[in-house]
Amino acid sequence: MIEKLLVILIILLPLQFALNVGDNVDLVITRVLVPAVFLLWLIRGFAQKKFRVANQAQTWLLLSFLFLSLVSLWGGLDWTKGIRKVLYLFSVAPIYFVAADLARNEKFRAKTARIIWASGVLAAITGLLQFALPFILGLEATLKIWKKLAIFFLGSSFGKLVATNPSWLVNVSGETWMRAFGVFADPHIFSFFVSLCFFTGLGLLLRERNNFLKIMYLAGSLLMVLAIGFSFSRGAYLGAVAGTLFFLALLLKRKNVLGKAVIAGAVVLAAVLIIYQQVIFQRLVSAFNFKEGSNIERLQNWRQAADMIQDYPLFGVGLGNYSARVDPTAGERSSIYAHNLFLDIAAETGILNGIVFLTLLAVGIWQGVAAGDFLGLGTASGFVYFFVHGIFDTPIWSPQVMIMLLVIIAIGASPNVKLKYQNEK
Repeated sequence: MIEKLLVILIILLPLQFALNVGDNVDLVITRVLVPAVFLLWLIRGFAQKKFRVANQAQTWLLLSFLFLSLVSLWGGLDWTKGIRKVLYLFSVAPIYFVAADLARNEKFRAKTARIIWASGVLAAITGLLQFALPFILGLEATLKIWKKLAIFFLGSSFGKLVATNPSWLVNVSGETWMRAFGVFADPHIFSFFVSLCFFTGLGLLLRERNNFLKIMYLAGSLLMVLAIGFSFSRGAYLGAVAGTLFFLALLLKRKNVLGKAVIAGAVVLAAVLIIYQQVIFQRLVSAFNFKEGSNIERLQNWRQAADMIQDYPLFGVGLGNYSARVDPTAGERSSIYAHNLFLDIAAETGILNGIVFLTLLAVGIWQGVAAGDFLGLGTASGFVYFFVHGIFDTPIWSPQVMIMLLVIIAIGASPNVKLKYQNEK
């Protein structure tokens, strides 16, 4: 039962919808399912009179991150502003403990990886269909449709906020295009999710021996590459390049798969060059143009965050207080943030917590490589992607991305996991 619910949860992530439980309260369905799965896991533990808790670095780092985030409310400026984020963190984090326990079984670990790949393909297909719709219905008609859909998938309050301040459009050679983002809040969060699934899929592609399944994994991977490209997220481009180079560099040590890796890489590269050509190149180059408007704004955000960290190095300004510190008139759902995952965490919850989260990713990379299998290499490359893209965006407040990240951390560490048994008498 728990295994089936976890599978359903992962598949549902790209199409999650929100329950409007009150004014300004949007509760996405996955934040209901995660506590439900965790509760069932606890009940099973009580029934069997033992709990299996992964006694590994990732577990302690995650617990430290949650603890320091909670402590920041006490040491910050206004603890009431952080309640929403604390409830969010403690509603999604339990999925790690369930996934780490279930992934002890190698067959379930592989099955979970396949479900992650399928979830990414589903997100990519949704995003590509949404991207193509303006060419059929027109841009204005598609925008009207998607603004209504945003309320259903994101919730009434958050959906309306996103619809009034969308980052859905991009200028391509003087024309306005709608970026690929599916039913996610924005193209950057969409690309985080799809890319994590993509790198897990690369691991599956190389470990698979069945030719039909290899073709299926390759086709799904190409769909995800297309979706990431049409998101026009420059941070995603840089992250994908870094993750792919990391993946291929480690493959060079495996002579028996080098030929296949080169062929697969050449096919993907050729497809990207044929389809995107100058469009992606121009977007990628513009990331280094420090006179470009969005880059100037991002640098200003980084300076604001750095100043905040200098003023409040120990506990930060407190979880949920970043936007109010920048603009006292900003509301709870303000879009003001540092546009850098690590600066955001350090500014709100302290330098130590920023280091803890960085270490969590670093340990994930190390253990993925140490696992010595292709799936571990794929998850490690996904963490490299997450690190690089995280320099430009903050994805952890998206339940879809955070849940997927925690599940991948759990399955990536499972080959090296040591379990601590707690027996009840």
